[in-house]
Order: sequence, then C-alpha cells, then structure tokens
Amino acid sequence: MNATGHIFVSGYTQAPYGEGPGVARFSLAPDGTVGQRQAEGGGSVNPSFVTPGGGSLLAVEELPDGRITALDPETLEVRGRAPSGGADPCHLMLVGADVWAANYSSGTASVTPLARLLEGTTAPPPALLSHPGSGPVSGRQAGSHAHQVTATPWGTVLVSDLGADRVDEYSARTQVRLGSAELPPGTGPRHVAIKGVYLLVSGELDGYVHVLRRAQVAPGAGAGHFWKWLFRTPLARTAEEAAGAKDFAPSHIQLSGDGTKLYGAVRGPNTLVVLDVSGLDVSGLDGAAPTPPAFLVQIPCGGSWPRHFALGNNKIFVANQHSDSVAVFELDGDGLPGAAPVQTLAFGSPTCVVLA
Repeated sequence: MNATGHIFVSGYTQAPYGEGPGVARFSLAPDGTVGQRQAEGGGSVNPSFVTPGGGSLLAVEELPDGRITALDPETLEVRGRAPSGGADPCHLMLVGADVWAANYSSGTASVTPLARLLEGTTAPPPALLSHPGSGPVSGRQAGSHAHQVTATPWGTVLVSDLGADRVDEYSARTQVRLGSAELPPGTGPRHVAIKGVYLLVSGELDGYVHVLRRAQVAPGAGAGHFWKWLFRTPLARTAEEAAGAKDFAPSHIQLSGDGTKLYGAVRGPNTLVVLDVSGLDVSGLDGAAPTPPAFLVQIPCGGSWPRHFALGNNKIFVANQHSDSVAVFELDGDGLPGAAPVQTLAFGSPTCVVLA
C-alpha cells in the first residue's frame, strides 16, 4: 500500500506530567508506519489534545488558566490563542463554526467561535456551559470533570462528565442542555463512541464499556429523546481481571471503520482490547434484542500508560505517555492487532495521535 497524509503527535511540555516537544508532524511511510519528522512546534504549552479543524490544527493548552490555540498545520506555529474559560482543558473539536472544549478541573465546556480564536487573546471570553454534579468515588468525583466533547449526527454535542457519571447533551446551535445520559454511580465516563442509535462510553473509574440506546420520549410526537442504559462489558478478558488490577483506567475508545469492533486502551495493565459490537446491529430483525459487546482480543500496548490512539492505514498508533513512545501495530484482515508493535517511535510524553 502507499500511505498518504500525515500524522500529528502531541503531549505535555511541562513537569510534573512530562517534558516533551509539544506537537510534531510526521510523514507516513509507504507501508503506513510513521516516517520522517517534518515539523515541530514548541509554541503550544501542554497540548494534551489536538485535532484538525477549519484549516488549522486546534490544540488545548492544559494549564490552570486553560487556553486553546490554532496552529498552522504546516509549520505548527501558533496562529491564534484564546482562553478556554476554565482549568485544564483536555479535549476539543470544531463543531460548525465553533470550537468546543472540555475543561477538566473546572468541569465546564466552553464554546469559542473559530474566527474569534484566530483574533487572539484580546477576544471576548467564551460561552461557558455548566451542569455541576458529583459521584461516589473519593478523590475523583467531588465535582464535575468535563473530559470530552463529541458532535452527534443529529445536531447536538455530548460532554462527558467523569465526576458526575453523566454525558450531558447540548444543542450545537443554541448551546442549551437538552438532557443527559445517566451512567451507574462510580462509572467515571471519559470518552464515547456513537454507533447508530447506541452510545458507547468508557468508564475510567469502573473499567467497563457502557452501552446506552437513544430512544424517543413519545414516538411520533416529536417530543425529543432520552438515553436508556442497557448493559456494560469489561475492557478485559473477564470482570475479575479488571477488578483485580491495582490500576485499571480505560482511556480512549474508537469504532472500526465498519462499526463492528470497538478498540479500547487501558492504563495500568497497559493493554489494548478489542470488543465485538456487531451484536448491537439488530435493526429490522423481528424480535431480536441487542447483545452486549463481546471480548475478542487483548494485547500489551507496547509501552506504558496508553493515553490515546488513532486508527488508519491498517494500523493502530498508540500514544504511550509514561514510556515516551508511540507504538504502531499492524491490523490483520479481521481488524485485530498483532501481538507486538511493528514500530516504536520515541516521543516525549505523548498524549494524542491524529492522522490527517
């Protein structure tokens, strides 16, 4: 195969989290692995998450006074910078003409027009969205902790709240909260994936993937929808394995291109897990009920503390934060990763990997 495009890697630049280079852009080799480093940008501080959007590479700056930046995707120089409106932003995405960001420590989401971000720090403050809550896990759930913002196909934005065991749903247009997906106490929702009418949620605190279904309040009446919790599956071979681990903290989850598999990274045991989620595809089958995700395979992640990963080119690229490396695994014809990485790239404190 001939790979095209680039891969961006970003991570922490300041202690105590790490002292890496910030953001770098690499070419992709003809076999789909990571090629030459083409650019490096040190102008962004603690860019723990990046994403392409609006002709820029958007990045958070995870700091007590959080900021978001727009970087030139070629040079990685800062094009614009604005406050995130909260503490320790850890995720962002462009939704329409607005940049939505999740402020972890202050538990809020912020909305900044991209045009305003490009104006710089003199821009007015962002709109802040807040729905405070808490959970039962001591030390982690004393208050809300927004961890991810995710656009839906039906015009809303989901905000994962690790501290309150909820995924809040806002109108992308009006920024009004329409409702929430409620998770069992102690779940600690971190990242989500959308599969048709199903919402899959990684529980950082309980070690499970939770499945909820979008259902109409009053079918045919246009009265809106709600999220019904269905079941959960451990991100491990067994529930006992997850419960017995000293540390067991799922991070990122992502669906395969055909939507039949869910990939997940787990910090602590430092594993990659693949689940079969094809049992959710029961549309049009008389009397059929969806079945929970089923375990397929589990492998070592090729490093320590897999914070994030990207899928593409028949590969999975894993940002192993504590081992200062990105591990690249080949995917076989069934979409399952090999037992060992085919490449390991040195990179200081990587927390995000993006193919573009």
